Amino acid sequence: MPKHLLATALPLCLFLLLASPGVPPGLCQTTTTIPTTANVIDEGWWSSQSKENKLLYTNLGAMGFIGLYGLLDWDYGSGGLHNADEGWFERDSKYGGADKLGHVWGTYVLADALTALYRSYGYESRQANTYAALSAWAVQAFMEVGDATSETQGFSWEDMLTNTIGALTSVLMERYPELDRKIDLRVEYVFETDINGIFDDYSNHFYSVALKLDGFDAVQNNFLKYLEFHLGYYTRGYGDDTEEDTRATYAGISFNFSRLFHQHGHHKTGKTLEYLQVPYTVLKAKNELD
Repeated sequence: MPKHLLATALPLCLFLLLASPGVPPGLCQTTTTIPTTANVIDEGWWSSQSKENKLLYTNLGAMGFIGLYGLLDWDYGSGGLHNADEGWFERDSKYGGADKLGHVWGTYVLADALTALYRSYGYESRQANTYAALSAWAVQAFMEVGDATSETQGFSWEDMLTNTIGALTSVLMERYPELDRKIDLRVEYVFETDINGIFDDYSNHFYSVALKLDGFDAVQNNFLKYLEFHLGYYTRGYGDDTEEDTRATYAGISFNFSRLFHQHGHHKTGKTLEYLQVPYTVLKAKNELD
């Protein structure tokens, strides 16, 4: 499993499991109290912990999990400290740059998810986001340090820079909610190849920035509020010796499914779809770079 996908499996689950903390204030207004995972966790020992302790234990738990997984699957400790020169978006780089966008997206989603979690611990929104961005960056940095001890991985400064961009993007969206209304960073998983499966091959990924017309007050009273425009990037063939490595950019148009789910009260699904694009729902005009 690619490292950035492992790092974002937890936050995506948190968005689905944590009811009110995972969505903006005012979106979850109900008259019935439904037990959630957060309620269960808050019973007993955990509820007696201060918010500071909860934050500390959350970070230690995430790093401990990554360390254990790295020992079992990423060969942590198998080699001396060393760097990995992975390149950026060149054709001959490790994944043509798709992995770098994965690190931006992964750290951004992790920071947003931890923001929701830290709010549930009792932190004020801006403080929760600041700590969450730092946590997301630290977790990813811990992963890179572990990679530095692996013969098959290596410490990547390129990954650290893109992790930093992802964490800062979360802070930017928190500080400027009007920008957050208009722009999403998304990944679309498709099923074009079965080289290594959906979690192991960038040939099944599209990364995009989505501009949502829903974020503009001028179009709130017409159908345009359901439209969004995409600018994206993807690679194909990397990791498969039988296929040519290719890179491409694209422009696209899609229906705003997140808006639709929020409008009908499915706020957790709507929130998740601000990060994940429904497969095969973007009409793309592609520009091959190779």
